[in-house]
Amino acid sequence: MRIFRRDGWLCCWCKRPVIFAPAVRLLEREVRKSGYLGPLAYYHAHATRDGAPLLDELWAVLDHAHAHSTGGTTDGDNLVTACNKCNGRKNNAPLDDWKERKRRKAIKGKYGEPQHWDGLSTLFVVLGKRDGSGLTATERAWLKAFREIGDAA
Repeated sequence: MRIFRRDGWLCCWCKRPVIFAPAVRLLEREVRKSGYLGPLAYYHAHATRDGAPLLDELWAVLDHAHAHSTGGTTDGDNLVTACNKCNGRKNNAPLDDWKERKRRKAIKGKYGEPQHWDGLSTLFVVLGKRDGSGLTATERAWLKAFREIGDAA
């Protein structure tokens, strides 16, 4: 959570705002609880293009700047926020090779970078606190992490 907050919930490679996937899962759950039975493409566990197009592009993931598979550490200095697409494209490329590859064009906001974007993490906290039934063990751990770092919505 600290890495996402440090990076402003923006992909460090393309500067796109990223989305905290558990929030979208809970949002879909709320829509279903309201009685909507039609097809939705908000959340899919594997962020497939047909099942969750926003997450296919913008799922917030932690990326190792120096790939873990090539000896990169898991400490905060080596972890960065990435979108799902950049994370997949970078794979385990060394930074020098990655910098040479054709990358997604970085987005530059007309009015500057987002100042208060939280990746929908506040939505996750609100919905998770409202109804904790059905939360996965990982989602309960995320809620605990938010409490520990002081994000109490």
